[in-house]
Amino acid sequence: MAARNRPSGPSRRQLLAMGLAATAGATLAGCGSRGGSAGGRTVLEFPSWQAVEGTFSLWWNELIAEYERLHPEVRIDFYSLPFDSYVDQLTIRFAANDRPAITHLPARNAAEFAGRGWLASLEDRLRSTDILDSWTPLQEEMALDGENHGVLLLGYGYNLYYNRRLLESVGAGVPTTPEEMIAAAEAITGDGIFGFGATTAPNPDNYTELAAFVVGSGAELSTDDGRFTADSDGAIAGLDLYRRALAQAPRGIQSQQRNELFLTGKIAMLLDGPFFLNELAGAGDAVRPHLDVARAPFPRVPGGVSNSIHMPAGIDPDKAEAVWEFIALASSPEWQRRYTEVTTNPAPRADSVTAEAVAETPQLELFQRLADEAVSIFPGHQEHRERFGRISDIVSAAATALITTGESTASIAAHLQDELEQAMESR
Repeated sequence: MAARNRPSGPSRRQLLAMGLAATAGATLAGCGSRGGSAGGRTVLEFPSWQAVEGTFSLWWNELIAEYERLHPEVRIDFYSLPFDSYVDQLTIRFAANDRPAITHLPARNAAEFAGRGWLASLEDRLRSTDILDSWTPLQEEMALDGENHGVLLLGYGYNLYYNRRLLESVGAGVPTTPEEMIAAAEAITGDGIFGFGATTAPNPDNYTELAAFVVGSGAELSTDDGRFTADSDGAIAGLDLYRRALAQAPRGIQSQQRNELFLTGKIAMLLDGPFFLNELAGAGDAVRPHLDVARAPFPRVPGGVSNSIHMPAGIDPDKAEAVWEFIALASSPEWQRRYTEVTTNPAPRADSVTAEAVAETPQLELFQRLADEAVSIFPGHQEHRERFGRISDIVSAAATALITTGESTASIAAHLQDELEQAMESR
């Protein structure tokens, strides 16, 4: 169902947001001790980039309030860190053995932290629950040496967000193939309007956007047995599609600028996960009715993992038990359904998308279907996952070359292949 057919008045979720805004602010304002105890209560430090991030912060604050009601002897110190420097800040802290009790990570970085011995295995605890049997298959991204070191909080498939009026202005329908998408983008671009939106300045998002084209086209950058395939015919074809789409995008912009241009009617199409849906409400009255979402126009659905929750290795046993009880509460059927209702993203637990949630957000049916079909854009081989930061940097450099140079796609792919192989050999 089209996004523009949602009710024109405040939604239940918007009313909830207004009602909980004060709670979120009070929680953040109350941040004091970063661990240990306060007033006789155990304090669990919990930094997160989602502490002030839209509907995700609302869910976290509801969950924390319920946890503290059930565990009055514990206080959770939930506070915000900026996403752009989040992993770097936590890396420094973990290396210094200064580890927050509740560890929230971009899921693509979880294997790196686990591989350094920084995260506790949750395998025995998880096997006493129904979590592993009830979770999305993308939970496998949390496994290292056969043991799960965290719980995935969001896995997703990519969607095409589009401006129907801009597509209709060139006689195009909603694209269902990459060629249709690029042809429509080429027809639209001009006079300050761009047919496609992407991150065209150096940024970690270069990896995800590039890999979405390669994986969506049916190829891969690396295999589960540890081989890199960036210079394969299939990968080169995917890179070339990505490059042609980039040619219709504004140069030198970050993802937030891309989003703003889409919401102001300056970009016709972009690829993103289900979490971008909430951004559409920020579009102006002249643009919002024309914005909609569909399946990404690829032969297969590229998918990703967003964020995950962990317990640091080596913490006090009593504190470890308190952290596990928080993770277990977040993973319960009730709070997984609540996650779907509040964030409008399909929670990883099966059957979390309820009829009531779909009635409020019809796009959830599409999001759940794509999440079930999604093929991960992230490396599957354990060594590659442990060194994802380095791999991401190398792929991002290749994306920059595709954007800024006239070098052939095949040549850039060959150089990418060499760089990836050398990075693993130098370990």
